[in-house]
Amino acid sequence: MTDIESIIKKQKSNRVKWGFIWAIICAVLWGLGYIPLTVFWGVTPFADPEVDYIAASVLISAFQSIVFGIVLALIWVAVNGKIKEVGKTVKKLAVSKWLFTGAIFGGPMALLGTALAIGYIGGAFAASFTLLCAVVGTVLGRLVYKEKLSIKTIAGIILILVGCVIILDPQGVIDEISAGGSIIGYIGGIMAAVGFGTEGIFASRAIDVTDSDSSVIVKYISESIMWICIAFPISLVIFPGFGDLLVSTITSFDFMFWMVIAALSLGMCYVAMYKCYPLIGVGRTVSFTAFYVPVSIVALTVFLGQSISMFIIVGAIIAIIGMFVMYWEKDSMADSMREGGE
Repeated sequence: MTDIESIIKKQKSNRVKWGFIWAIICAVLWGLGYIPLTVFWGVTPFADPEVDYIAASVLISAFQSIVFGIVLALIWVAVNGKIKEVGKTVKKLAVSKWLFTGAIFGGPMALLGTALAIGYIGGAFAASFTLLCAVVGTVLGRLVYKEKLSIKTIAGIILILVGCVIILDPQGVIDEISAGGSIIGYIGGIMAAVGFGTEGIFASRAIDVTDSDSSVIVKYISESIMWICIAFPISLVIFPGFGDLLVSTITSFDFMFWMVIAALSLGMCYVAMYKCYPLIGVGRTVSFTAFYVPVSIVALTVFLGQSISMFIIVGAIIAIIGMFVMYWEKDSMADSMREGGE
């Protein structure tokens, strides 16, 4: 092996190693983030049993984008001296357009879907069913970036799908809907899975040629614009009392406190995730960060005393096994996820 080949191999190995380190950090922060996401529904103004859950979900999702962007800009990007990079990223239309497109899936789709799933069903369900984003990210990664799909990867996808079906508990869904229950929470779970899985495809295209930290802020700026300029005006027309609920949300100390906590967990989770995309690929990132599920289940049980359905536990275990099957292959730690060694 020549010196150049040795250097290239070592560089690939280091990229993958740091990709996995950031993935683990992302998973822990993501899992802990389900604590504030669940607590939101127990504080003013969303603790009111008369509150419209869809209108509340819009506000919870919108303030995630707004507050996360502000907090991360102050405690992460500014401290690292990258505020100017944010401006440069915004001005580069060839880059920012991909972040804006990704934000459509990560904000109005994924965040809103997560809020609906938690509000109507529960945090454990929302966390577990979102595992399906690994399948979405992996398949799209193959179609868009030619990321490798082996027989083991396909087998892993099948296991993930089986696990998600168990988490969904089809008979329970049918019984609940037949009894007059709402299907909105389940639709929210699907929105979250598709949104998170798709966002990475567009975001990684931008991160390949720009700074990942500044890209996170641009993502949240893009989402905030969508919420404030599009979602809020529409909601004011659709939902009676939305304006009053908006004011109550802004003036709620408890809500804003937990939103900052969410920014320090889920917001920083995105910082780690965006660092992973160019290092180990979209498919591998969304798969290995699936460790957020056991973290979230333990956190919700220990800190909030929530009882977790056996369907969720069994389904999550099967899905996580599927993720190990997908990527725990010979030489996977040093192999590029993209054909052509990109």
